[in-house]
Amino acid sequence: MDWEWHVYELGPIDHNWEYLPKVADVAKTLGGSEAQMMALHGETGEAGISLNNFLSAWESAKTAASCHGWEGDFRGAPVVMWLPVWDTYEFSFGFVLKQDNNGTTFVVSPVPLPHLAEQARR
Repeated sequence: MDWEWHVYELGPIDHNWEYLPKVADVAKTLGGSEAQMMALHGETGEAGISLNNFLSAWESAKTAASCHGWEGDFRGAPVVMWLPVWDTYEFSFGFVLKQDNNGTTFVVSPVPLPHLAEQARR
């Protein structure tokens, strides 16, 4: 799947990271859900987000962040944000990561976030 990301480079966000789920934790939850569906029904089913789709999105998001200045390091675990998407009436996910070098925070979103564009460094 091709991912189209909106990337925002912001100054350091220092507080409340603990309230967002870590990328690794979301992957673990998705993997557990798929395993449970396989055990119960012999297939993972079509509904929901697949682990492979999520991990593909994560790799794509890191590439997009790199194209916008992310140096590839982390200060703390990267996290997942969930956003309602009006045209599909479901939640989609994006990612937030904080660069270790200078604390710059990168928000990688599946939808435009105009309020962040006003504050973005690039």
